[in-house]
Amino acid sequence: MFGPKIYQQQLDELGIDGMEIDISTIERAMKTMNELDEVEDVLKKIRHNIRTDIRTIRKEYIQTINELTPSPEETRNNSSREVQKRIKKKKTLTKKRNTKIRSYELVENIVDNYLTQISDARIYIRNSIERRVG
Repeated sequence: MFGPKIYQQQLDELGIDGMEIDISTIERAMKTMNELDEVEDVLKKIRHNIRTDIRTIRKEYIQTINELTPSPEETRNNSSREVQKRIKKKKTLTKKRNTKIRSYELVENIVDNYLTQISDARIYIRNSIERRVG
């Protein structure tokens, strides 16, 4: 697990925001298409890693919450105060998990937006090439 900040750094290093679509010649347009393909591959890998991290986080928290779940014998012996403490711990863990996952989901949304933009740019470039070739 890298963490959302690392993924954000990777996105910044790709330089997608400053990328220009150059279709001045067919050769330039094809070069731009190849660059978009490379960036798209990296984005898909980042998205895959983010989703893997989210699954890992969920799995870890499920295990932790299950450890807090008492056996039926323990439940009978617990006072209501102890039960309330466990419930409170579970709620706190759930909130913590959701906050952690939310930060990953924000980065994933950025990746998805970039992938959509690349798809749109690819259509634009293809149309430009087709108009020139005829």
